[in-house]
Amino acid sequence: MEMPAASRNEMVMEVQELNKTLMIFRQMELLLYAIGRSQGCGDEEIARILFNCIFTLHDQKKKHALEKDRNALIALFMKECRGTARPVEGEEFPSVISRMNESEREAVLLVYGAGLSIGAVSSVMKKPEDEVKEDLLRGIRFIREHPDVEGCPEYHRLYVDYLERSIERTEKVAFEMHIHQCPGCQEDLATFQETLLELREFFEQSQVPEGFRLKLDGLIDTELETRKKKNKKRKRTGIIALIAAFLLLFTGFVTDGFASIYYTYADWKNDEDPLLREFYQSGIGERLNLTAEDNGVKITIKTAIADEIQTLVYYEIEDMEKDRRLMVDTENGFSLVNQIDFQDEGGSFYLEEGKSEEGNEEERNIHKGSFSLPPIVDDVEDPLIKLSFTQLIAMSPDMKSTMEVYATNAMEEMEMTRGDWEFEIPVEKNKSRVLKLNQEVEVEGLPVRLEELVIAPTTTALTYSIREGEEEPLSIFQLLFDSIKTEEKTASINWFSWPVYQDDYDDGWSSYSQNFDSLYFEELGEPELVFSRLQMHVPEELTFKIDSTKPFPQVHEYGGGSIVVEEPSKDRPGEVTMKMPLTDNRDFDTVYIMSKEESEGSGDFRNDGEMESVYLDRNGKEFEEEDWDYEEVMKGNYPRSLTVKQSFKMFKQGKPAPDLIPTEFIIDGYEKTVFLDQSVPLKFKNK
Repeated sequence: MEMPAASRNEMVMEVQELNKTLMIFRQMELLLYAIGRSQGCGDEEIARILFNCIFTLHDQKKKHALEKDRNALIALFMKECRGTARPVEGEEFPSVISRMNESEREAVLLVYGAGLSIGAVSSVMKKPEDEVKEDLLRGIRFIREHPDVEGCPEYHRLYVDYLERSIERTEKVAFEMHIHQCPGCQEDLATFQETLLELREFFEQSQVPEGFRLKLDGLIDTELETRKKKNKKRKRTGIIALIAAFLLLFTGFVTDGFASIYYTYADWKNDEDPLLREFYQSGIGERLNLTAEDNGVKITIKTAIADEIQTLVYYEIEDMEKDRRLMVDTENGFSLVNQIDFQDEGGSFYLEEGKSEEGNEEERNIHKGSFSLPPIVDDVEDPLIKLSFTQLIAMSPDMKSTMEVYATNAMEEMEMTRGDWEFEIPVEKNKSRVLKLNQEVEVEGLPVRLEELVIAPTTTALTYSIREGEEEPLSIFQLLFDSIKTEEKTASINWFSWPVYQDDYDDGWSSYSQNFDSLYFEELGEPELVFSRLQMHVPEELTFKIDSTKPFPQVHEYGGGSIVVEEPSKDRPGEVTMKMPLTDNRDFDTVYIMSKEESEGSGDFRNDGEMESVYLDRNGKEFEEEDWDYEEVMKGNYPRSLTVKQSFKMFKQGKPAPDLIPTEFIIDGYEKTVFLDQSVPLKFKNK
């Protein structure tokens, strides 16, 4: 059965949200572990707390800037640690810090451990900056080994600002004049600075023991398996792809395995696809036809093309004994042996698919495709791609594309073929053309920056930026394009190649890149960028309660529509059900309703209820999930997903809590989709 487009939409969006949270965690793993130890927590406690924080941030679907998510993770982690913090005897930094009082400990950890500014710590701790500085001063005095050195009390308040180089110029001059004449303050400030340097060095050199990672990995695996089973119960299609992608993503950044593989399947009917023929004709790449045989299966590497965006490998799998089409098992049967020679893309993993075409009836035992690895590191001499294939998946005869394998809940029951196919593939990295844009346009009244277009042999990559954050009345959550058009060619977007997060800027903009078909062999002229659809976050807040003394249904107006609380069912008294009717004035597609317990429970509470959606295409035609046609997606007719029902069935600390019936609910905003009929000419600063 074809996986409905909307399911893939939600699946890939959820993988991206998980990816964002995990990218933040990856950058902070050592720091958070050291902070946890300094709170007196053991490895198992830290692993459990981090697990709660990661999934709490993900489940709340925060879509703000990276720095805000980073601060949110730190704040949530510190809050969770408070409940388990305890003093630990010893002379090492974690033990000494654990014996401070709470406010001093948190100020020291947030500023000198997490590296937050005084202003950010003031926000996290919810106290004035001057009080944060006083906590820091007392905390450092507690740590340092010279408690008898005091200096002049009236100048203590300047120590932090002076060493952080944030002191006002007039105060700096006066303070330095005093220090020059006061040996007590000289020694006091020197020992203060020495302690700060040692503290920062401790956090920078902290190590995470392997046992801790295994504990956290185990918690993640267990949670994913629980969610997997729950989604099977809901008969939601496509969840296997999410689980496989997330497990691979998480395993990658924990074990430094293949943390940054982009994997692409593309089927074609002809012996060579048109782009591959152009490569050969222009002298880019060469026919390799490297083969390896095992267990009655031959894998052929036809060629490899490398550029600054990706490394593209074309392959063919032939079952020489049975009438089967075999595909690579990306979860358990594929590895990039020399990953060190490839750029690390931040732990990203995206399951993609190119054009989906029916296989040649005369070659029912042959599967042709390509996969995309990260770009090769620039200073690698005589680069090779060292690949190892160990397991293949047999596709069902009625499957038109490899994506269908991941769209079924029966993937684990599919026939597997094991073997050992290894390759060393020579490749040459080709240069790309970078065309600067520096162009700002408006989409539905919201600003979008078009920054540059990279014309590479294998793809065309657009870098653009959108504004994100709570300070905006509206913010773009997802901007999707249709194509880039030249006079001779339309470079379509790959609908499984979702925008890839790049970076955050200090001015509140977030940068993304999006790949299109290659325009490497085309005359560009003044190409036209065609938009497809816009998903926006509208921060409309609402808090409402269920009043058991009033009749049902109880209606709450929201987002141009309504949320209708149904009367509790007699056979399910512990479950709360809400409906969101489709009306002409309804503005929201998806609204995230949280119980008060979930919102304030720091991960201890979880809703295990159901959610139902309907799907509308660009023309307003309604579809059920199982009726959506994948071919329509490839034509750009991507649907809206509208929530029409949500139920609440609470879990507490991972166990069902049938007696916990939520009565107060919180909404912090909703998402809406706008289909776009807009295009803009791309104006290059250089060619």
